[in-house]
Amino acid sequence: MIKLFRKIRQNLLSEGKTGKYFKYAIGEIVLVVIGILIALNINNWNEKQKEEKSEILILKTLQKDFTENKKIYSDIVDKQTFVIDNCKSLIECFERKDLQYKRDSIGKFIYYGAFNYYRAEPILGTYEAMIGSGNLNVLKSETLKSKLALFSSEINQGFEDETLSMNLLNTLHNEFKSIGTLFLDHRTRQFIGLSKAKEDGVFQNKIISNLYQNPNILHPLAMKTGVETNRLNLYVKMLDYSNEILNLVESELKEKK
Repeated sequence: MIKLFRKIRQNLLSEGKTGKYFKYAIGEIVLVVIGILIALNINNWNEKQKEEKSEILILKTLQKDFTENKKIYSDIVDKQTFVIDNCKSLIECFERKDLQYKRDSIGKFIYYGAFNYYRAEPILGTYEAMIGSGNLNVLKSETLKSKLALFSSEINQGFEDETLSMNLLNTLHNEFKSIGTLFLDHRTRQFIGLSKAKEDGVFQNKIISNLYQNPNILHPLAMKTGVETNRLNLYVKMLDYSNEILNLVESELKEKK
């Protein structure tokens, strides 16, 4: 093709057709420019297609991650609510000091409230991989990127009263350690290998009475209830973030179909 153009130019010059030569040269330049623009457009289109495929792949992985995160936080919110409800029931027993009030449930309140602790472990692999590889800009939605950054920031920041939460848990374990097994039901005692049967009602009344008179339990129990309520609020917040991110991801995928 280039040889053909060169031959045409040479023929025009040899025939003294200067005007036609310049017109032809300009036309040739225009054709070359058009060719370059077409090539650039094709290249840009190919790059755009690659980026869109990469974005769809990342969105699908984020969808999988945050579907799981939604389950994780939904589950931890239910469990955390269960812990707080049992702590509050145990506090009520301490305030009433009635030896017959919910006496058969005190063990449940202790083990599922005072002694219980749950921690959520969310999935952040896809987002962290994007940050590490510098591929965050593959995502076109600024709102989605902002929500992901907020979610990651909350996770990395952690729960500010985590140490206090663990200290209160240890304090309560220490206060109950000499009598804790006395409140286990028969099935649980058998499961963990405690062969001795539960004590009779008179002895149980004495244990419960001594429990209610212990001045070192109610305060840490009340504090634990407050701290665990703060953790519950954090988990509810993270569940909201997970829902928002999942909705944004699914909306982006829907637009790209």
